[in-house]
Amino acid sequence: MNSSFAGYLLFIVAAYFLIVVGDPNNAVAIHHFQNLYFPTVLLRYIHYPGFIFVTVGVYASVLISFTFREIKSALRAQILAFFPTKLQFENYIHTIKEIADYSSKNDVETLEEYVQNIKYPFLRDGLLMIVNGYKKEEIVEILESRIASEHERDEIDDDVWRACARYSPGYGMLGTTVGLIQMFSASIDPAKGFGPIIAAMAVAFTTTLYGLVYSNFIYQPIADKIERRNTDEMLLKSMIAEGIIMLADKRRPSFIEEKLSTYLYRNRSLRNSKIPELKKA
Repeated sequence: MNSSFAGYLLFIVAAYFLIVVGDPNNAVAIHHFQNLYFPTVLLRYIHYPGFIFVTVGVYASVLISFTFREIKSALRAQILAFFPTKLQFENYIHTIKEIADYSSKNDVETLEEYVQNIKYPFLRDGLLMIVNGYKKEEIVEILESRIASEHERDEIDDDVWRACARYSPGYGMLGTTVGLIQMFSASIDPAKGFGPIIAAMAVAFTTTLYGLVYSNFIYQPIADKIERRNTDEMLLKSMIAEGIIMLADKRRPSFIEEKLSTYLYRNRSLRNSKIPELKKA
């Protein structure tokens, strides 16, 4: 089953809860169910068929718009955005300077064992290109291409959450439209009074509320957080790439440190692993 087909099925489930389960004629049963789980002060804001419709409907549209792999990556990015492993730019500058000190006194080929222990793939792979004898022009071309492609891939995570933020108000308005249709088409039954009409009004207003809360309080902030993380990640890779190119040029360690220190004005916590200590020969 592909993601689009799953999304359409999910939308049918969401619509079922809004139109069938949330029918004004079921108002008594819905109210009884909500009384079991929510305090009285919150009941005016709760309409669980409408809540399910907006929640499930948004994910249905996301499934239609993106692949399972892209959605899985976006969910993983959400966790990393709020719980990053903190690492400062200074750590990388110090490490690259150490490597420059070491390589100025030893053959660059002896770096291979140390390089293999570096956890950050971009730094490790760049240093391995030096160890393996790549020309400077080749290193520049590969690193620039990798920065661009990885940033483009990371932007998909941001796109998924921005899509959620866009879809949420739309589903809120869709629920409102259904609620208004139910309200204006409801006949007044002397036995039930205005109960069905009031229930339909609840659908109309609560779904709009859910859509706005989802968009402005959950999805948009997550997208902004991921966007900032991706920007920092690209800046870090640019700094590392410049450091690797200077290592290939055999620039002085002090010059490398000074040059890379210009990146420190954007010093932020980044996702990464601890860099191992370089053993001096």
